[in-house]
Amino acid sequence: MITFADFDQNIIAGKKPAMLVFTAAWCRPCGLQRPVIEKISASFSNSIRIEIIDVDEQSDLADRLQVRTLPATLLYADGELVEHLHGYQAEDFLTSYVNHIIKMCQKKTEENAKE
Repeated sequence: MITFADFDQNIIAGKKPAMLVFTAAWCRPCGLQRPVIEKISASFSNSIRIEIIDVDEQSDLADRLQVRTLPATLLYADGELVEHLHGYQAEDFLTSYVNHIIKMCQKKTEENAKE
C-alpha cells in the first residue's frame, strides 16, 4: 500500500508506471469503481502498479495529491502525473488509458537505450 511516507520512493522514483485510485468506504461510486480497478489490476499486474487507497486512512497523501472528488484516479508515468481523473471511470476507458501509458513508457525506455 502506498502511504504519504513512501510515495516519493515508490511512485516518483519507481520504475513502473502507476495508477492510484482514491476511494472511501462511504462513497457509493467508489464501491462501483473498486471491482473495475481490481479486474484491471489482475490483467496488468506485471506492467503497471495499481493501488486502491482509502482517503480516510491516507488523508495526508490525498491532501498532498489534491484529491477533492471520489473516486479519483491518478496515473503516473516516469514519476510524473500524467492524468488526474475525477469520478467513476468505465473499464474500457481505463484499460485503453493504461495501455497507452505502458506503451508511452516502453517507447521512452527504448529511446533512452539508443542514446
